[in-house]
Amino acid sequence: MKRIRLLIQMAAAIWILQSCSPLWGDSSSQEKIPEKDSKESFETDKDLKSPFPLSLAPEQEPIKVLIIGSDHRQNDAARSDTLMVAQYHPPQQSLKILSIMRDTYVYIPGYGKSKINHSYSWGGEELLKTTIKENFNITIDHVVNIDFEGFVELVDSMIPGGIEVSLTEKMINYWDWDKQPGQQRLHGEDLLQYVRFRGDETNDFGRVDRQQEVMKKIQEEVLGNIKSGDGLKTVINLIKKGTNVVETDMQIHELIPYGASTIVNPIQSVETLRIPVRNSYKDVLTNNAGLVLQIDKNQNVDAIKQFFY
Repeated sequence: MKRIRLLIQMAAAIWILQSCSPLWGDSSSQEKIPEKDSKESFETDKDLKSPFPLSLAPEQEPIKVLIIGSDHRQNDAARSDTLMVAQYHPPQQSLKILSIMRDTYVYIPGYGKSKINHSYSWGGEELLKTTIKENFNITIDHVVNIDFEGFVELVDSMIPGGIEVSLTEKMINYWDWDKQPGQQRLHGEDLLQYVRFRGDETNDFGRVDRQQEVMKKIQEEVLGNIKSGDGLKTVINLIKKGTNVVETDMQIHELIPYGASTIVNPIQSVETLRIPVRNSYKDVLTNNAGLVLQIDKNQNVDAIKQFFY
């Protein structure tokens, strides 16, 4: 009975999305139909992909999404504060999250060796995707980009009750919080500070661990809401809010089948991996990039291959 209810909710959500497409855009913009240029190539009705029938077949391939948490500051180039590659495989009901530390010393095509987050500052998403492929042999299917402000809005909208995490005395003092050490529920702005904290002995390594921790807990909270009686409300709210605060190259016909798969066959396992892996790097001071993590490339590529495949 519960599964039938979920399917009905998903069908209603899809109907609303189809009725309000493209993604709640300005209706006035739909009245303007550009004239076709004979020199350009346009999709025909036959070429356009449809989300129906929903593809939940076991032959679905894993999808890899690059998640960029960016720090946009006035008059400065955008910086990638968080780099993750999430692999979702519907038939296996699994989600794998790979975090790449931003100080990882890699070859950046056209620029030489530097910290991996410099590739985003210098060439945006495309150069970052190329750099990841060049150094780790990971082919990115899609990109999701969210800045700090968008993260706060999205979390507060999806999970108004906050996320439960464990606070330390050092963290509380660093952010000047009026809180007690131990388990606490944090909301948008405080949760962002929790994720970004690196004022203890774990430094960036602790920050990456907290990023993965929060990603897993957000996934659990959202999936729990979708599976409950609030499924329809959660789906619609997530897409509406996500449209405003998240940049992605994914289209509606690509999102809906994966959304349906998540509801009908909920994610059962979430695994995480950090690059560089343990005992595969050393701290090195360079002339061009400052202090970096110099890695054993073969060891990390092998770890990634084993993790994803």
